Amino acid sequence: MATDQSKISPPYMSYGVFKSTIDTLAESTVPTGPLDRRVLHTLSGADHGALISGLRFLGYVDEERRATESFRNLVAASKEPAKFQGVLMEAISKYDPIIGNLDMESGTAAEVEKAFKEYGVPVGQMLTKTIRFYIKALQEVGVTVSHYITKPKPRIPRNGAKKPLKSEAKGAATSTPQQHTVVPKGFDRMPVPGLPNAFIQFPLELTIEQVDLFGAVVNVLRTFAKGKSGKMEENQ
Repeated sequence: MATDQSKISPPYMSYGVFKSTIDTLAESTVPTGPLDRRVLHTLSGADHGALISGLRFLGYVDEERRATESFRNLVAASKEPAKFQGVLMEAISKYDPIIGNLDMESGTAAEVEKAFKEYGVPVGQMLTKTIRFYIKALQEVGVTVSHYITKPKPRIPRNGAKKPLKSEAKGAATSTPQQHTVVPKGFDRMPVPGLPNAFIQFPLELTIEQVDLFGAVVNVLRTFAKGKSGKMEENQ
């Protein structure tokens, strides 16, 4: 089915970014002007773009990126779980044209993927992120999502490679870099520029306060690097 360019793309943002933005605004105030990066200054350009696109779909910002009354109500209810669920549930009805009569409590991942693809969501990472946000939002409001939908997709070896024997797997345990390619559920990774195979792994529910912990780790690495540098100078 061809993509209808007049449609607003469903949210593909991280649910953690969505929720942390709400919590941040709840601690201060929802501005009358656009929710640009001067307001949401802690977000990267990519996260901000995804957030605004998702808020548009949910009816939480207008064409000028200004918060709607619905979004203000959601922010105001953020500290009352039951009320927050009710307000968010109203926005989730925006998915009705996509999901149709699909029962999310007994459906399958293939059915969900088909529904979003027919709506026009591109196959690949965009589709995965879009479905992931929808499932997380449903769970937030108390909807039980079928385990046929949430169950991770089996990993298929490339080039028809056979599964190694236990003895082979044990011998390669300390040298196979593929062990580090699996990102745990609820986490994401950020590559470190200039350092091949180096990355920062962080939880999707990361808060601003928790970022300070990463700063503490960086300080430890700085001390470690200085110590190595000093030893090298002594040996020269």
